[in-house]
Amino acid sequence: MHTTIIITFGLILLALVLFIGERLGFSRQTLSYGFIGLWLALTVINGAVGMVSAQQPLRSELLVGCLVFAVPLAALALYLLLARA
Repeated sequence: MHTTIIITFGLILLALVLFIGERLGFSRQTLSYGFIGLWLALTVINGAVGMVSAQQPLRSELLVGCLVFAVPLAALALYLLLARA
């Protein structure tokens, strides 16, 4: 359940970054790089908290972290692909 919540948070964060960033006049490329850096940092922090507080093994956190990181990035790639057309 926690993984689903974090992925949903990532998708909401992506939508907010794109919506607010485009209203402020930033390019999609700048917003994409900014979101990727921010989401990577948040994913690493989430994995570290999972290892420390929930006593999860590193391998488990790496696998879940890859999934958590990849889903919003796939949504970003899909958005960029569809927005080009």
